[in-house]
Amino acid sequence: MNRHPYATPAYAESFGMGHIDVPEWRTSLLVRPIPDTSWSDALGCYPLTALHRDADLAAGLDRLRAAGLVSVALVPDPLTGPSPEALAAAFPVCRPFKTHYLIDREAGPVRFGNTHRKQVNRSYRALNITATDIRRNDGEWIRTYQHTVERHGVTGIANFAPCYFAALAKMTEATVVAAFREDRMVAMAVWIRSGDIAYGHIGGASDVGHQFYAMYGVIATATTHFADCQVIHLGGVAGNAEDPDDGLVFFKKGFANRQVTAHLCGAVLDEHRYGLLVAGRSPTTFFPEYR
Repeated sequence: MNRHPYATPAYAESFGMGHIDVPEWRTSLLVRPIPDTSWSDALGCYPLTALHRDADLAAGLDRLRAAGLVSVALVPDPLTGPSPEALAAAFPVCRPFKTHYLIDREAGPVRFGNTHRKQVNRSYRALNITATDIRRNDGEWIRTYQHTVERHGVTGIANFAPCYFAALAKMTEATVVAAFREDRMVAMAVWIRSGDIAYGHIGGASDVGHQFYAMYGVIATATTHFADCQVIHLGGVAGNAEDPDDGLVFFKKGFANRQVTAHLCGAVLDEHRYGLLVAGRSPTTFFPEYR
């Protein structure tokens, strides 16, 4: 059975760390070493874990437990995965994590807010914005993403290794929508398509791109390019907490006509070793606590 692009072993392998396939969930997870130990835990792939809607959640947890992992944490895709009720029944940790913003053609016509329409038009007047094959432009989209890394101090899994970009460039489901100023890329977004959903994957803009509101035009162009998709998935905000005053919330909300809640799901797989890792630590809502 064909898997979601985020669910394949090849995609998990692209992160350059360990991984484990969980056929009961029809997905693959990352396996991370736990610092100062010989143990490991499991983590869902960026940006969402593509669990199958009919996944046998209990059997998948049993597989991870048998593999000797200490814990597992993931954020299932709220559009394609099990219901929140099914997740809560299987995972001891299951709580609302982030709001994800969607352009859903079944929820009504695509209409942008007044400010967004104005900025889209500004970007169109100043820039050439087009969808392009990810294998073109000699990796310029990778260099453009580095503006995001530097501007926002991106660390962790989203500060990708070169092997990740190399694998992404080979994905047939990937498309780049890019903005050019005098033939130089000043902004871009990589999109991953799965069925009738186009996921905003990564993006970035240079100072020139920000000057001309390039990302507004990039999103608007994507809605046209993926006209045969029911959903344009814009994702949520960066980091581990939501701030309603965040500029990215304003940006995505102004395009969206629907919102969904993604849940953080987690489970302790080895109570003894988990207890040793959190002993003496201050209580935290982060999961796993030792991270």
